[in-house]
Amino acid sequence: MRAFVHSLGCRVNQYEAQFLREHLAGLPGEGEIHVVNTCTVTALADRKARQLVRRLKRNHSGALVVAVGCGADRAGARLRAAGADLVVGNRDKARLRSWIEAFLQGRPPPDGGWIPMDEERVAGPMARVRALLKVQDGCTQACAFCRTWQVRGPLRSKTPAVARDEAAALARAGHREIVIVGINLAQYGQDLPHRPSLVDLLRELLQVDGVRFRLSSLNPEGVSGELVALFAREPRLCPYLHLPLQSGDDQVLQRMRRAYTAAEYRERAQMFLAAVPRATLGADVMVGFPGEDDAAFRRTAELLADLEPLNVHIFRFSPRPGTTAAGLRPPVPAEVAAQRAAELADLAAGWSRAARRRFLGEVLQVLVEEEDRGLLWGHAENYLWVGVRGTRIAPRGTMVATRLVQVDEGHMLGVMVDR
Repeated sequence: MRAFVHSLGCRVNQYEAQFLREHLAGLPGEGEIHVVNTCTVTALADRKARQLVRRLKRNHSGALVVAVGCGADRAGARLRAAGADLVVGNRDKARLRSWIEAFLQGRPPPDGGWIPMDEERVAGPMARVRALLKVQDGCTQACAFCRTWQVRGPLRSKTPAVARDEAAALARAGHREIVIVGINLAQYGQDLPHRPSLVDLLRELLQVDGVRFRLSSLNPEGVSGELVALFAREPRLCPYLHLPLQSGDDQVLQRMRRAYTAAEYRERAQMFLAAVPRATLGADVMVGFPGEDDAAFRRTAELLADLEPLNVHIFRFSPRPGTTAAGLRPPVPAEVAAQRAAELADLAAGWSRAARRRFLGEVLQVLVEEEDRGLLWGHAENYLWVGVRGTRIAPRGTMVATRLVQVDEGHMLGVMVDR
């Protein structure tokens, strides 16, 4: 059978989609299977999953349509109503092949607990130039607005040696950059016998030659002096941290049940920017959380203005059924939340330009990811998106030394530096 995997949501889901493609390869029989790897982070994500299931059922008559993942755990009945033949939650995602075989043969599905993280591995190559390596799952933070921690199961971490072997396989498959992903990387290793830290993991991964490593997203409590020191002295650790902020107001952070204060966030972000050469910063911000007044919103904007992040992902609060925040008061009117989001987006564009201007004239290493309009495009080590002009061919997936010569809207332009 031919299996197709369609993934929605975060980079963890993208990694798991690759795992499922490899896991389902060579299924015996005729016909097609379409797997929808769902997301439930927002109501829009749930709706997109149902729409995709309906479209696949309509356009692929006779195919088996399977819904898996976070949305399957929280809204399985609605996915079945949309047309999914089989719905499988996160706990059984890694044994999906056995579930499908049982379903096709009319047998009960296999039973079992959460599969150890060391058994969830990919070999690659992945479709994207920058490979993903999942090293952690689950979260005990229990943020008031979040549904993800409710469906991702207990804390589970991949042991450093197994992660290193998987990274080596991805390097052999041709990947020059590997992005480390997890549901809460700040909690990496807390479930393992010897409690290895994220720093221990990175040291193990750095034994793999010819690859640079990037952290996908790291909660602020995971930024330690030891981690920053490792980034400062190791050029193969990409000098970019995406640190979710959510709010720059302590009362809002407390209501959100975040694990840091605004001052702690500022201190750790500034420590990273000051110590690590060519460092840049990204942030997530939620506007319109219940109880957020104008003063709280201003504090968020002021904190970010001091840091000049390269990227800011802005979300408007969406009450999710089953979360504490869904019942919090007072609500912020939708039009106020929309106005704050628009204002923050304008400010973020200015911060991004300022962050990029700091690197004019510098030579950075750009990983070629695509070609468009006569330019090679890719991310530099500090996550700048760069269009590169040059006189020689640089295939997709190669690294090119690039001198940055121009700041443009949302990107920079550069020229290849001759070897």
